[in-house]
Amino acid sequence: MTGRSIAVVLLLLLGTASAQIENGSSEVARRVRVRIAFSDHTPCDSSTRVVLTGAMGFALAEGSVNNECTAEFSDVPSGRYRVTVRGTDTANADEGDVEVKSAVAQDLEVRAKHTESSDPSSWAAHAAFISVKDLRVPSNAAKEFEKASRLIAKQDWAKATERLQKGLALYPNYATGYNNLGAVYSHLGNNARAREALQQAISLDDRLAPAYVNLGRLSFLEKDYSSAESLLTKAVNMAPAENADELFLLAYAQLTDHHLDQAIQTSRQGHAAKLNHHAYLHLVAANAYEQQSKIADSMSELEVYLSEEPNGIRSAKVRKALVTFQAQTAGR
Repeated sequence: MTGRSIAVVLLLLLGTASAQIENGSSEVARRVRVRIAFSDHTPCDSSTRVVLTGAMGFALAEGSVNNECTAEFSDVPSGRYRVTVRGTDTANADEGDVEVKSAVAQDLEVRAKHTESSDPSSWAAHAAFISVKDLRVPSNAAKEFEKASRLIAKQDWAKATERLQKGLALYPNYATGYNNLGAVYSHLGNNARAREALQQAISLDDRLAPAYVNLGRLSFLEKDYSSAESLLTKAVNMAPAENADELFLLAYAQLTDHHLDQAIQTSRQGHAAKLNHHAYLHLVAANAYEQQSKIADSMSELEVYLSEEPNGIRSAKVRKALVTFQAQTAGR
């Protein structure tokens, strides 16, 4: 089996996480419109957001809906995605899995429902927020930051921005406030303002690991993997990763930058820490080993992945990859 043919199989497993789906060619749906449909036919709130997430759990894109309850995305790689609906009183009514095919344009529809509360876990993994626990913050500013935290939990990004800005006007030396403001701007799709706020956070506290994580996520979305690797490396070196998402982004950036040994080491780090949902780090290690022509090690990583996530959404593809590897290596 040639190295190239194995690489194609493994990249199919990793591709949605980096929004670079590999299937022998670079096929993209140039424009994808996702319409949110409520069973009671009520209109969308203008604050409703739509997030496209790849099979690895990496958010490819996020956007607001228009007056027709539709969010539009450009240059979306073909593949299978999960559509997450976020709003002050809005959530998915079904799993929201959709198939994006290569085409000039594609219209998709996802059912949603109205709800009075939101699950914070849906946004906590997307950006690194920090709780307000600094006793040095003046009480009037602390009240604004606390109100912002409650609005963030409700995913009311616009109002959270207002509260954070008020708090920072009262206490402009609060790095945590700028980090949270940057994370909120990221949810609003304003990456330029997000980067500005996060850089201000770091200028106030150059040891604030979550700010580096959030900047790394922005670099990842911009496909600047070298910067993402540098920023995420700083964050991980400053503080242990709290979830596997940080390590996966770092490992994938290292893989893309052809720092293969580092990608393997980061994958091992996530496994050793026993972080939740760390299994997909084995897919990064498998690809790195393949690029080093260590096919047996690559297959071993895939087998470990299956032992840890036998019924995961990627398991069927991993099994097919192993069958392909076994057949082709046997034919050498």
